Formats: sequence, C-alpha cells, structure tokens
Amino acid sequence: MSTTTMQLKLNHLCFVLPPEDFDDIEPPDQENHHNPTTEVLEIRKNHTRHECMSHFRAFVKDSLCRLYDLKWINLCHHDTRKSRHRNHSGVFQDMDGIELKDKVGGDNPRIFSFSELYIGSNGFSEEQVLGSGGFGKVYRAVLPSDGTLVAVKCLVERGERFEKTFVAELLAVAHLRHRNLVRLRGWCVHEKQLFLVYDYMPNLSLDRILFRRPENMGSPAAVPLNWERRRNIIGGLAAALYYLHEQLETQIIHRDVKTSNVMLDSHFNARLGDFGLARWLEHEIEYEIKTPSTQNHQFRLAETTKIGGTIGYLPPESFQKRSVATAKSDVFSFGIVVMEVVSGRRAVDLACPDDQIILLDWIRKLSDEGKLLQAGDSRIPDGSYQLVDMEYQLHLALLCTLQNPQLRPNMKWVVEAHSGNIYGKLPGLPSFQCQPLYISLSSASNYSTRYTIASTTATFASSILSNYVTATGETIYATAENGSSRSSEVSSTESFPQKKATFPLVETPREISYMEIISATNNFADSQRVAELDFGTAYQGFLNNGHHVLVKRLGMKTCPALRARFSNELQNLGRLRHRNLVQLRGWCTEQGEMLVVYDYLADRLLSHLLFSKDYRFGNSILQWRHRCNIIKSLASAILYLHEEWDEQVIHRNITSSAVILDPDMNPRLSSFALAEFLTRNDHGHHAVTDTSKSARGIFGYMSPECMESGEVNTMTDIYSFGVVMLEVITGQMAVDFRRPEVLLVRRVHEFEARTKTYKEMADIRLNGVYNQKELMRLFKLGLACTRSNPQSRPSMRQVVRILDGNDNCLAELRRKEESREEWRRVNDSALSLIKRIQALGIQ
Repeated sequence: MSTTTMQLKLNHLCFVLPPEDFDDIEPPDQENHHNPTTEVLEIRKNHTRHECMSHFRAFVKDSLCRLYDLKWINLCHHDTRKSRHRNHSGVFQDMDGIELKDKVGGDNPRIFSFSELYIGSNGFSEEQVLGSGGFGKVYRAVLPSDGTLVAVKCLVERGERFEKTFVAELLAVAHLRHRNLVRLRGWCVHEKQLFLVYDYMPNLSLDRILFRRPENMGSPAAVPLNWERRRNIIGGLAAALYYLHEQLETQIIHRDVKTSNVMLDSHFNARLGDFGLARWLEHEIEYEIKTPSTQNHQFRLAETTKIGGTIGYLPPESFQKRSVATAKSDVFSFGIVVMEVVSGRRAVDLACPDDQIILLDWIRKLSDEGKLLQAGDSRIPDGSYQLVDMEYQLHLALLCTLQNPQLRPNMKWVVEAHSGNIYGKLPGLPSFQCQPLYISLSSASNYSTRYTIASTTATFASSILSNYVTATGETIYATAENGSSRSSEVSSTESFPQKKATFPLVETPREISYMEIISATNNFADSQRVAELDFGTAYQGFLNNGHHVLVKRLGMKTCPALRARFSNELQNLGRLRHRNLVQLRGWCTEQGEMLVVYDYLADRLLSHLLFSKDYRFGNSILQWRHRCNIIKSLASAILYLHEEWDEQVIHRNITSSAVILDPDMNPRLSSFALAEFLTRNDHGHHAVTDTSKSARGIFGYMSPECMESGEVNTMTDIYSFGVVMLEVITGQMAVDFRRPEVLLVRRVHEFEARTKTYKEMADIRLNGVYNQKELMRLFKLGLACTRSNPQSRPSMRQVVRILDGNDNCLAELRRKEESREEWRRVNDSALSLIKRIQALGIQ
C-alpha cells in the first residue's frame, strides 16, 4: 500500500456571503414614505449591519494574511446599497479611490495583537534584542502586515511600579508629535506582559555611538560623531524638551533625560524617548504677566515628589526631602547630556582618574581654571570645529546645571541660545570653588568607593536670573495631596492586567456615527449653530461620552475639490499636536455629509471679537494683553507647523476667522482644508506634493506671489499672519469695501509712508490702554511680514524672536523697506480685482 501525497495549488478562494441588505425589502407603497422616526431607525439599522459586515470581511482578510503570510489577498464585494441609495452612501473615497477610514488615523497609536509582535520578532528571539534595562528588553521586529520595522519595548515585570511606568509612558507619548521625539506606534497587553511599540531608530541610542570603545571603531560606520552632528543632536534635544515643557496643553516633565534615552534616526537626528518616569502637569495661564515667555504657570502636580531618574543626571534638589520635580530638573539633565556630547565622556565614569570621575565636577573645576576647552573630545578632528563654539556649548551646559534651580534658564531660552539667536554674550558663570561638589567621593578601601550627593542649595548672585531675556518666569507648583496622582487613579496593581475596561486610556480621532452627531447638534438646529466658517457652518453639542465638541459641516458636498480637501484635512490634522492648534476629535461621512468634529473651546472666533457688532459675548472688547497673547501664541503654532513637526505644513488659510478662542482667550488655529503637507527627502529638504500652482486662499490674506502664480511656501503663511496681526492691532478687517481704501495692508503701508504716529492706527476701542512700545513693535513687525517681496519677510523663527523682545532682529528687518511704487506694481493683480468688484457694485 502506497501513500500518495498530493499538493494543491490554490489560485482563488471564494467566500459566498449574503448581501448586506438581504432582509432589507421595502414594500412598494412605502418607497416614498418619509416618516422621520422610521427613517432614523432605518439609518441606524443599515449602518449597524454594514459596519458588522465590514468588520467581518476585514477579519477574514487579516486572518488569511497572517495564517499564510500572504499579501495578495483581496476581498471583492458588490455593494447593492450604492445602486439603490447612491446619494446616501456611507463610504467616502478620495480621488484615488481609497476609503477615508483607511487613511485617517493611520499614524495614530493603536492596539497591537500579541501574535503580530511575536511573529515580527521571531518569537522574541535573543538575536532581535536591541537593548535591556530594569524594565525589561527592547526587541527589533518587522510587522507582518506591512513590513514596517519597529522597536518593541517589553515590560515583563509585574507590580504597581512597572504598571504605573507603563501607563505613564503610554499616556505621555501617545499624542506627542514632534520631529525630535520617538513616535509611539501602539501598545499591547498580553497576560502578564506589557508592550510598547515605537518607530525603529537605525542608529540606536546616543550613548552607544558616543561612548563606543576604541577597539570597536574599525568599521567606517563606527567613526566618532563629528562636531556638526553633535551640535545638531544638542539642538534637537533642546527643541524636544521645549516642546514638552511649553508647547502642549499639559506640561510634560520627562525626568529621565540621558544619552541612553536619546535615539538617533538614519540621519543622526536626536529623538528623545523612554517616558516611563514622565509626569504631566496642566497649565493655567495667568494674564498679569507681560509676555507668554515670562508667564507664571500654575499646575496640578502628578506624583513628582518621588525620586526618579539616573545618578549623574539627577539635579541636587531631587535628594532633598519633599523635593518636587520641575521643568528645571530636565534642564539640569539636559546640561549633563550636553557635557557628555561635547566631551565624549560619561556623566559618571569610574575608569577615569579620581578628579574626573564625576563629569560635572570636573568641568566646573576647568571653568574655574579658565581651561574649559580641555574638556572637549580629543577624537574630534582639529579644524572641524571652532574653539569658540565648543566653549560656548560648555558654557551653556554649565548654566543649565547651576546648583540653584531658579537660576537655570528654561528650555525656550536654551533653544535660542544654542542657535546663537540671543543678543550679546551668555550670562557669566559663578565661581564653583565655594559650592559643594555634585558627588563627593571617598575611598573606604581599595575595592569600594562611597559617594555623597550634594543636596544643599548654594546661593549665587541673583542678577544672573535677569540675563535670560526670553524667559525669566518661574513655575509655581503645588504638591499632590496625600501622594495621590492621576497615574494612581488610572491604574492599580490589582485591576490593571485583568480588567480591560480600565485600559482604554488613549483616545484617537475616530469615525463618529451620523446618529450621534444628529443627537449632539439637535439635528443641526439653529440654536446649536456657532458660526459660519470657511466652506461651511459650525455647530456645538455633546457626544454620547460627554465630550463637548464643535461640528464643522461642510457645504458643496458634491464638489470634488472640496471632498479632496476634506480628506486631506482629516488625514493630517489628527497627526498634529500643539497647545495652539485645534484638536481633532473625529469625523463622519454618512448620508453624503462631510463633518469634522473638534474639541469645543468656545463659541467665538477672533474675527467675531474684532469686528462683529453682535454683542452676544457680554460686550467684550479684546484687551491689549489678550491681543498680545493671541499674536504670540499664534506665532508659536505656525513655527511648529513650519519647522518643528515631522513634516513641514504650509497652512495657506491663516485668517482671523480660522482662529478660535477658548474661554481664557487662548487661540487655537483651525481650518486646515487648504494646507499643504510637505515631506522631507533624504537630504532634509521638503518635497512639494501639490504642483497644480493654482491660487487658493482667502482674498486679503493671500500674498501677492500666491495670487499671481499660485506658488506657496512658508512666506505665504508669514504674509497671512502679518495681515492677522494688523487686524488685531487696528481692529479693522483685511478687506472692507465700505472704506475708500479696501485693503488693510495698503492702508497701513500708506499710513507708514505719511510718517504719522502709530497711535493713530491702534483700535479706537482700546481707549489708549496699551503698551506703546509693544504697539510699535507689533506694528513694525506686521509691516515686515506683509512686504510684497517674500525674500524681505522674516522667517517664523525670527517673528517669534521679535515677539519675545529681540528688537535688534527687528532693526535688521527695517533695512528692507519697499517704496510705494514697488508695492503697487507687485500688488497689481489684487488692485485690479478690487476695481472689478467695485464696478459690480458689491459691498
């Protein structure tokens, strides 16, 4: 008896499923019957059935792909609803035929299955281990679904400390979006194991390259970091900490900044990771302060009284009783990292001579002796850097590691100082001879060393504090009562692994049902209508989970261009995160609608408070301090879009109607329908994705070059921002056909040419209550931003610098003034359009 083995070749595998509407048979006499209640119930029933079938098809496809490791499986089905209810299709597709739900939120963190991570890491093989620590191990993995390379951080321990660390890291980084932070891709909870999935960094961590042993330098890829890359790493880390401390709705204190937590991408750009000790604090901005950069912030503290971090990077105050971790704790740790990057030595290195074991104490000693340059890494080739620059970075590091936390600068000032954008020299350093050592070493025997960490705070000349021009304010903190914290409320040792109901911690933008939006807005009732926005109307209401939201309902639903822009706005807005950008909550495309759902702030736009005579808001007039805060906060948001996010964003629609104000008069920039998202290529330059060169924008805010050729770049946004700034100062609309001179920009430029006092252009409703120096600064900056020649306009970073009080930068811009004749020539298209509109009698 012989056994024959037969091998079958599978070409097609078909599942025959019933149609989604197999039981949806309508009697002929009811086809034209439109009972609202029946229609609502029918919509809900059909939506539920369609959603169930969609989930089933996705499950079948995903299961087959994983089982047979196939990527060619495609499920085809005939949607009979499209032929019968074409106008009520719940499937929204972009110009490429891709369903919206497959595009939106693709970059948001998600829950991974254990099988994905197990297969991708070859069963968590030791060959795939990238690193390990007290938390567990980090594995290299290739996602079987799309081949993406990721790093999987595995927390294998049980217990309250590890679970809180997991939750803290997840909550801290889930929504962060910055080019110098490691991006979280998702998480997994499997039995007693907890996993976090991050982007894979091909150059691993900074310490591995910085402290590589000489015997491992043989390969060309193992050469020491050159000076340019070291400077870039320092700048990137500074930008990441500034983002965490000041550019989010809640301040995040990392508490474990060190070289092993600084990852390096393929271009050796710094990416800060490992937020296991992070604590987040809620801002409550006060307005008694002159500028946002010098504001006092009040926070609710989240369990920052416990010592957390690494010896050598911890600030001295961390070891005092009832010490509180503040942003200045991160500043201290950052200073230590800068010393390591410049010197090529570890913060604590027992292999060094006794007087050089503690890096901070050694460099302080060199500073007192006037020999700072001796701390430089000898492996950096001579002539590849400027000695002054190396000494400058060490000086900056010593300022960040001053014993008294109140005398340390904040990260905003550090970013400017590192870039060389502060006026004058760095503040002087004190003598460190009279201060306690960071760590006092004493040898008890030939084989053991005892050390004592200085916990006393020495007092220096307080005049140093006044030298940090852009940021002098201190943060006010309140300790958590009885040791309670938000972290302890989120999870507990007993409930975390077992009760999945306590784990949906991360909320990402989602598809919201049409019925839920109908309920929230009372069927788009006039009583729920907030404002008329660009391309649509805004309504407010409450979702089923209690979230107060703003629903933007777009008109012209059949317009292909608007549908493409709607898809573009949703796909990209969910990936942005800044305290002055509107936050996307979700979307809906059922019933042919195009609905965008945002977090609700307040039912007022900046344009309403500036120009509207509808006094629904208690006859509120924007006070001068609010106007200054709006301008500075808006500039911070645009700088984030232009330079600090993973990609570069050209907004193209910056208007006073696109700025929403919360109850505390803090602005949120919205209206991203026209935005261009430019990706970086291998050389770091931005690749333009839209080559149509069509003029898009709002007349009056569009730059001359955009109107003439449709060309857009960052200077296009600078011009629009300048127009908004002039609106805020003058209280006049960008375009007003009721005035003899229609364009605000032209009125202001003509006013400047007549050399009149700036007071005459200030909003008369202010009644002269404003700071004259600030008025002059903002007026001159608005003129500079709205120059006809884009090369004469400042960059957004220069704008932020000037708004922080750098008048020297403003003086340089004043040299590029343009004549009235030049302005008329360049703006001929706008002036001709105005004449044609006036000829039609349009007001």
